[in-house]
Amino acid sequence: MSKNYQYFEGFIQAADYACQSAELLCVSLQTFDPDRLEEMMISLHRIEHIADEAKHGMMNRLAKEFLPPLAREDIILLAQEIDDVTDAVEDVMLRIFMFHIQIIRPEALAFASLIQRCCVELREMFKELPHYRRSAAISSRIVAVNQLEEEADNLYCDSVRALYATKLDALETMSWNRTLEQMEKCCDLCEKVANSLEMILLKSS
Repeated sequence: MSKNYQYFEGFIQAADYACQSAELLCVSLQTFDPDRLEEMMISLHRIEHIADEAKHGMMNRLAKEFLPPLAREDIILLAQEIDDVTDAVEDVMLRIFMFHIQIIRPEALAFASLIQRCCVELREMFKELPHYRRSAAISSRIVAVNQLEEEADNLYCDSVRALYATKLDALETMSWNRTLEQMEKCCDLCEKVANSLEMILLKSS
């Protein structure tokens, strides 16, 4: 690890792992093949594992840091919350695997796209962090994440209503209900990161 650890770069990298996970989820659902599901799960877990290692590296350095650029508790909070997003994306694929889902519903494809857009906004938001005292773009990125999360809330409501209106068998309905719930959670966690950063910056201003 370099002598001067770049925490802001570490946040960008962490958000990029979330983006990689979300992109892989999108591609996996768009080209869904039940026979390749386990392969996709392994690929997603590989990204999640690398993200975990990067987070632990940041925490190890923080323990020895004399004067980090943000309060220690704020760095810990952001690192954990970004990592939670990557974990949550992997959990979507785990649910599809555990529930033995064979056909992907259109609502899930729309949700996967929303998750990916949320993660990209987070990454772009953190790219602005080194210049937060003079950057107007960081506020617009935070607003964009909040708007996407609101869109996700509406999609979740409409998707679950459509799910029950379709009159599937009880097992399939339960499987999709819990999978869509997990997809909505991914967007909630992205909003949580954005809101946490907003509060940290307000505190630091």
